[in-house]
Amino acid sequence: MVGLYKKSENVVSCMIKMLLSPKTNIRLPSTLRSIGTVGLFLLGCSLAAFLVFVRTHPWTQNFYVQKEMEREILPRFDRSTCCVSVDRPEDICGRPNCTSSCLEKDRVTAALENDQVKFCSDEKEKAFFLETSGTGSLNFRQACSVESLALHNPNLTVNVLFLDAPIISSATALSKLKEKYSNIRLVSIRLDEYVAGTPLEHWYHCTKWRKGPYHVSHLSDGLRFMTLQKYGGYYFDLDVIVVQPVTYYRNFVGAAADGEYVASGVIHADRGNEVINLAVKEFVSNYRSHIWAHNGPHLLLRVLKNWCEVENLQSMNYVSCRGFNILPKSSFQPVHYSNTKEFFVQRLANKTLENPTWLNTNVVGVHTFNNLSKDHPIFKNSTQIYTWLAKTHCPVIFSVAPNVF
Repeated sequence: MVGLYKKSENVVSCMIKMLLSPKTNIRLPSTLRSIGTVGLFLLGCSLAAFLVFVRTHPWTQNFYVQKEMEREILPRFDRSTCCVSVDRPEDICGRPNCTSSCLEKDRVTAALENDQVKFCSDEKEKAFFLETSGTGSLNFRQACSVESLALHNPNLTVNVLFLDAPIISSATALSKLKEKYSNIRLVSIRLDEYVAGTPLEHWYHCTKWRKGPYHVSHLSDGLRFMTLQKYGGYYFDLDVIVVQPVTYYRNFVGAAADGEYVASGVIHADRGNEVINLAVKEFVSNYRSHIWAHNGPHLLLRVLKNWCEVENLQSMNYVSCRGFNILPKSSFQPVHYSNTKEFFVQRLANKTLENPTWLNTNVVGVHTFNNLSKDHPIFKNSTQIYTWLAKTHCPVIFSVAPNVF
């Protein structure tokens, strides 16, 4: 195709040169002769601009895949402006002059549940990742986290939810994940449809949460609680590398590395679990936009203090928390967030065959704290701990990643 464009461009260039040459005697139609040399020059420029457009427009596989995904996503329905009641013409936020009945929403929601997000009907246990950037893809580090979970837990259905974005399934990382792992599902969802009918719906449409400095992080906080409330299962942040099976553990949250708080980057809850129900209610009723941890890890600690009827994390256990577990900090945060540089230090050659001292049998996953570590490069041909973790626990992604990622 590109070769054809080049040939066409050469032909047009030659024609323009011939038409502008005073030595050329060509019988042109009277219309073309009447526009003169300047007119012919402008016509040639127009043709050249058209060829440049054709050559630079993204006529690639990714472009066609994206367009196909856009067609597959359900038609948009503006839930925020529909009439919630037949008796009163008000939308979900209580504003007058709503546009149409929210009853029409039922059809779209049913289609979403039946065709795109069959989480409840899956026989396998479910796990969820949330991609909130809107890119429709994963970088190699995120893909490594997804592979590590699927690799060590073949009986889990690992769902990666892409919010408000068509999935670029031809991207290297995503195509390899789908090619190698039958238990990975990539799902594109629309947020206004996903939160419809949930406790988060009014918060999502009617509050000023988008004005806060941590609004993306807080959206992720709310959606992880809501997802587990709707479907049950495991939630994982996209910067956790799983190093052994996780399905032995149920109805839990892990302690943070400081030992004082819980970490909301990994959670499991059966569908209908009361701790998650309380977390969703607390998120909506006590939301604070200006405090980063208020609606995530601090929220869970507030809920657990009430649920377990104790005042500190050390006193929480399976009995006091009525069947909900607080796993030790070594389970998912064996390295403190202030020590993330340890993942990138070059080790001595004679130490590369040894596990790091903190990586013992109690470690289920390693939180790599992407916000703090994203600017530190990973070199494939290095002795970095991160390199060793990726090579061991996400071998497919590691094999296709660039030399520095």
